[in-house]
Amino acid sequence: MVTARLRGVRPHLLLVVALGPILGIVATFLLDGWLPGLGIPALLLFVGGAYFAVHRFKPRRWPVAAAVLGGLAGAYVGSLWLPWVTAPLAVLAFGTAGHLLASRAGKKILCPYSADLADSAIEVPWPARGSRGLELLVGANRITLVGSRGRLRTVRPVVDLGSVGAVEQVMVARRATLHVPGVGELNVTVTPGPAVRIAVPPGEWILPTDQGRDLARLVARRKELAG
Repeated sequence: MVTARLRGVRPHLLLVVALGPILGIVATFLLDGWLPGLGIPALLLFVGGAYFAVHRFKPRRWPVAAAVLGGLAGAYVGSLWLPWVTAPLAVLAFGTAGHLLASRAGKKILCPYSADLADSAIEVPWPARGSRGLELLVGANRITLVGSRGRLRTVRPVVDLGSVGAVEQVMVARRATLHVPGVGELNVTVTPGPAVRIAVPPGEWILPTDQGRDLARLVARRKELAG
């Protein structure tokens, strides 16, 4: 099923990578642009293809990368004719289109969540209940807790799956703010309801989530596969 999902999003990612550079090449010829400038869309095509090939199992990264790639392609296309007018509009249009296409592709991979994702190499982002901006990224070899210390400060403590201890679903009785061990100022606000407790050095992470059983099974399965 995961393989089918990956096949299904290939057209989206192909558009993200190739459409902007191809339009840039076509526009160069139609508008009698500077021919050596064709190296720019060619470079964007190469860099975009390489990036999405390397990060094909990390759909969380796709939208931002697609927006940047689209914005750069838009800047090139817009620079070919009345750049002070068309370039900003092209950057906005191409960047937005890339972000939307990549977001849709990522959702097709991750939603709805199914148990077979645990057996794949897909990095699964798991948002916390009641804590905006807090999520657990479950990769093939490691888990990452993504949280914010402030408006512009993000921390990402990483633990190899081989170092992960017990993973279990727990029930939180009351709202509390817990300190994340080993990460300075990062705290996690847990709300009443199900949560997952993950033993990591030098303590434990607790992530409130209504799908605690699924998350516990996901982490445990990835740990088993990682050996």
